[in-house]
Amino acid sequence: MKNSIKTIISKLYKNTITKDSFIKKYEQEQEKDVDELYIKKLIEKGIENKSASDIEEAVVLIYSDNFDNYEYIKELCDILLESWHFKHEDIVRILQDLKDPSTIDCLHKVAEMHFDYLDYDDTYQLARKSIKALSAIDNVDAINKLYILSNSKISIISEYAKKELKNKGL
Repeated sequence: MKNSIKTIISKLYKNTITKDSFIKKYEQEQEKDVDELYIKKLIEKGIENKSASDIEEAVVLIYSDNFDNYEYIKELCDILLESWHFKHEDIVRILQDLKDPSTIDCLHKVAEMHFDYLDYDDTYQLARKSIKALSAIDNVDAINKLYILSNSKISIISEYAKKELKNKGL
């Protein structure tokens, strides 16, 4: 990732530029229009090269505009289960917003995964967010995964799943 891109991403994170301004500056820096195909290719390049910075760049772009995020559900699920990047929680959030049943298996798997960079997190926030995303899908398969997670050996994960089931009256 170019330093100029890092700078404008940093400005976006700090809310010193708007999302619209970010996209315009990004397109100027890349000398390309950003659309769903561009983002999909960036994700594919990130996967091929195991490039955490490409994945970060793609996730920031997804958040910054009204792209059709259904275009890259499969790729986002694939990335979600990889350990070489640091955007798991952001990807779960994107998938939660989509509420797509095709994401149930990857959300369930990631809820029980451990990533070294999250060693500090003894509250299992990635699992909590994954459970919330499953709950948002709200179909039989998602509910079944919540039941499975409610029996997790990790008590915090189990409690998160039980809470979501209780909120659904189950």
